[in-house]
Amino acid sequence: MVEQADARSIDRATTARGEPARVRERAIAAVVSSLGPLPFLLLPFTLIVSSVLGSDLPVGRRGWWSLWAVVVTLVTLLALSGYRRRDVDRPVSRWVASAVGVSFVGSGTVMGLATWVAAPAGEQVTSMFTLFPATAAAVAALVTATRRDYFVLFVVSLWVSTSAGLLSADSGRLRGLALVGGFYLIALVVLHKVVHRTVMEAIDLQVRSEHLVAQLEHERVALSEANLQLEDSNVRLAQQARNDHLTGLSNRRGTVADLDRLLADATPTQPVGLLFIDLDRFKAVNDALGHRGGDRFLTIIADRLARSIEAGGVVGRMGGDEFVVVLPGLDAEHTLAVAHRIIGVLSQPVHAEGRDMPSSVSVGVASAPAHGSTTSELLRHANGALHRAKALGRNRVEMFDLSMQLRLTNKIEAEQALRRAIDSGEIVPYFQPEIDAVTGRLVGAELLARWVQRDGSVVPASRFIRTAMEAGLLDRVTERVFAAARPHVRRLAMLGLPEGFRFRINATPSTMTRTWRDRPIDLLMEGLDPTLLTVDVAEIAVTGDLPSAAANLASFRSLGGRVCLDDFARGVSSLSLLRRVPLDEVRIDRSSIDTITAHPHDRAIVRSIISLVREIGLSVTADGVETGAQADTLIALGCVRHQGHLYAPALPASEFESFLLDRMAKHLNAGDAPVAAWQTDELTGSI
Repeated sequence: MVEQADARSIDRATTARGEPARVRERAIAAVVSSLGPLPFLLLPFTLIVSSVLGSDLPVGRRGWWSLWAVVVTLVTLLALSGYRRRDVDRPVSRWVASAVGVSFVGSGTVMGLATWVAAPAGEQVTSMFTLFPATAAAVAALVTATRRDYFVLFVVSLWVSTSAGLLSADSGRLRGLALVGGFYLIALVVLHKVVHRTVMEAIDLQVRSEHLVAQLEHERVALSEANLQLEDSNVRLAQQARNDHLTGLSNRRGTVADLDRLLADATPTQPVGLLFIDLDRFKAVNDALGHRGGDRFLTIIADRLARSIEAGGVVGRMGGDEFVVVLPGLDAEHTLAVAHRIIGVLSQPVHAEGRDMPSSVSVGVASAPAHGSTTSELLRHANGALHRAKALGRNRVEMFDLSMQLRLTNKIEAEQALRRAIDSGEIVPYFQPEIDAVTGRLVGAELLARWVQRDGSVVPASRFIRTAMEAGLLDRVTERVFAAARPHVRRLAMLGLPEGFRFRINATPSTMTRTWRDRPIDLLMEGLDPTLLTVDVAEIAVTGDLPSAAANLASFRSLGGRVCLDDFARGVSSLSLLRRVPLDEVRIDRSSIDTITAHPHDRAIVRSIISLVREIGLSVTADGVETGAQADTLIALGCVRHQGHLYAPALPASEFESFLLDRMAKHLNAGDAPVAAWQTDELTGSI
């Protein structure tokens, strides 16, 4: 568009520079068009005058006059012929313009010689012949209104020849008439100047008007072309906005628009089937082939999917490895049959980046109007069926049903309730004590999130943490709990904590949307003394980005914090993490504690864990101690730091403060008990 604008500017400048030339062309064209009748008038005029007055005029002078009229006529015809044969796109050549000028000089001479021809006939005839030059001068003023140079040539030649004829006569009156004729011609020259200015202004205005009209037409054509280009661009942009650039299928926007259109006409007799398709373990494909190979894999899958659908169906890519197929006119049963056929087609290996990669998909099926009448409902229900297919083992088809509807409704209601709870401050910190089972001393407390509803009932974390993770609210829950816990932690630190007491926190990326590169521990412990904190990290939290995790944890330890490997023995690589992650202690997984007294193999496993951990210089703690038998077994195996309902449940901040001060006061007065802590009256009374 910019180049076109520049081109139009250049055209306008060129045309503007050519306007004076066009005016000159118009001026000479007007003269030549008026000069056209001259060849048919000049010679006949001389012949007629010579014939009528032949008896009064000398024969010789009449002959020369007629001969000169013939010459002028020939020159005029030559000038007119040259003008008409010229290239209309080129200006008038110099010789044509000169020939026209010569024609005017000759014509003026012919008309002026009329007095010379009549001079021998006497004063009366000569005076009568002076009318011919006078009339010719007046006519020439009109004919040459657009060219002053031609008029001057005509007038000068006319006056010279007329004066010569009058002066050659032996009459004072005729000589005086020559002088009067000079003044007459001067007056005509002045008048011609005025007429010439007016006529040229009119021609200039006409040329400018034509130029303006041409420019407007040019602009109109250019604007029309620009509109066409804009329409083409809009069409292309609309296509790009509706199509996926990688696969060529409809994108999310285009698919939703097509689904809206088809659902508007959906009826029980004209249903619309919907398939929500997701590739199984596509991340592994991307890791194996790279992003370019992954894109090639998606392109092949999209092509197979498009070829598997009959005309009238809509295939779209919702994003990533998710696809949607809209099947107008198919009910749930027929849609399910198409889904099973697609499972077979897309399960064939895909050749990409020089290797065959296995392929499988999971499909969720829904149908309108049976499973929803709007696009959002149908997509949500088909997606719910897809999630169930994933949960049941992948590479399968699941149809939406009422049980899914109930679960989806409950899930949405739970998410909305959790959002309201976060905003209203119902998510509060609880503290669960950690006890030295031998001395009964309070050695720490774990910071936990609880949902305290308005009626005073407490929702345990196990009931809302998963909802928070699925809804992307876990960051907000964690930040809310830490923000509420910071004042209590600082207050307890000011009151005085038992020696070695630490608050145990779990703020690692395994339960958050942050990564180790975001330094989540630094963000959450802001305002707290690191020497009062122990950070629990699970195996799954560090294996994804072990270097960054190790660097973060080492930085935290350098500030005086402690690091604990949580849920030890639950994962498959916990042993290797003991030497790859900077640790201070290990926390035995609750599942191992639950069966420690019931199965000798579990007891042996726990004994091995405790021995290994203590051998490499780490502390060991146990979570989920619920019975005295479990506590006794752990003490016998060498693990004395316990946490669980056997000793105390999770307590709100105010109750924990009272519990802490009470325990400190009693131990200060009585000293450490030599028996197992869970057997003391103080602790058993708090269970």
